[in-house]
Amino acid sequence: MSRFNHFAREAAATLLRMAKTTKDPKVAAGLVQRAADIKDRTGELPPVDVEAIADQPPKPLTKN
Repeated sequence: MSRFNHFAREAAATLLRMAKTTKDPKVAAGLVQRAADIKDRTGELPPVDVEAIADQPPKPLTKN
């Protein structure tokens, strides 16, 4: 898997996790649509187990 596809997959998974946590259906629909757009632009990506990813602790944004 190329580096771009890896980052695209991570971004799509993050958007789906965010959609799952929001209570606003319009926001959730927008996040799911963005994840679908990323998938369309990168081609077919292997399936992501969103439940397993949601259980993982978030990665830090900066190195300490």
